[in-house]
Amino acid sequence: MDYSEAVAFFDPDEAYLLSTHINADGDGMGALLALGEMLHAMVREYRIVLDDEIPSQKFAFLSGFDRIESYGSLGGQPPFTRAVFVDTPTLDAQRVGSVTQLLGKDARVLIIDHHAARTEEGDVRLVDSGASAASELVYRLIQAAGVDISQKMAMQIYAGIVFDTKRFKFSHPKRALKVCAELVDLGADPEGIADALFARESYETVKTLGVALSSLELHMGGRVSTLVVDHTTYLLGGDLDLVVDYAMAVEGVEVALFFKEEKPGHCRVSLRSRGAVDVNKVAQVFGGGGHERASGCQLDMFLSDAKQALLAEVERRMKGKSGTSGEANP
Repeated sequence: MDYSEAVAFFDPDEAYLLSTHINADGDGMGALLALGEMLHAMVREYRIVLDDEIPSQKFAFLSGFDRIESYGSLGGQPPFTRAVFVDTPTLDAQRVGSVTQLLGKDARVLIIDHHAARTEEGDVRLVDSGASAASELVYRLIQAAGVDISQKMAMQIYAGIVFDTKRFKFSHPKRALKVCAELVDLGADPEGIADALFARESYETVKTLGVALSSLELHMGGRVSTLVVDHTTYLLGGDLDLVVDYAMAVEGVEVALFFKEEKPGHCRVSLRSRGAVDVNKVAQVFGGGGHERASGCQLDMFLSDAKQALLAEVERRMKGKSGTSGEANP
């Protein structure tokens, strides 16, 4: 893959805005922090700004975390003429929030992402749907720029990849493992990162998990599972990222759906698949997307209606798989 255009994007000695999607996760965080280290080495000014009011403290062990700012805390910031958005194929407000309001009228944008895009947004695009994570692409970009990979960068990038692949279970795990082996040689600490990301949970997270597990239901002869967190439980503030993995752990389940009621009449849904159904296509029906085995979407519906809609779409595709003509068309 040719990284030259992306490297050239950083030639101007200007201040760069770095951002990612709403509810920034490990991949977005790792990629942004490593990118910030690269710009520091190149003697470029930058600010990392998220739409999120408070970034997840799960990632506070990563160097540079204290530089992350919330859009809502900024005041009187001059518009940026250069910006980089990672781990998102689009600058739509539903995906990145209000951060785009920091862009000047003629601002140039670099998009770094590993999701298949339906639109070609951005002035420069570093997009590879075969990559394990946006952090992997940032790693190769740093190498292409001729910047030495520090231990800080190795930690940030490894954390992004291992988080997004769910410990090498999704999103091109073979490719992820090869990259992460290089990062270990560069100073990444697999044991320490795994402990920080997967072995420590807040009281609120464990309480939320308990409520979610009590909602577990099986559908379609046990091939599909659902978990639900209602708005009251959502307000506990627990980390919801790994909840859907418990739905996938049930023997015989091929597709798992996790519904989070962020507010009454609005749900965010995480979808997982063992491969029988392409959940990226399911998510796209509802304006979302992601990967064949791990995707997400948002629905302006109440929980019961959202469950019915998603289950109906999954069932349609399962029936298409069992027929002679293959999966039903989107």
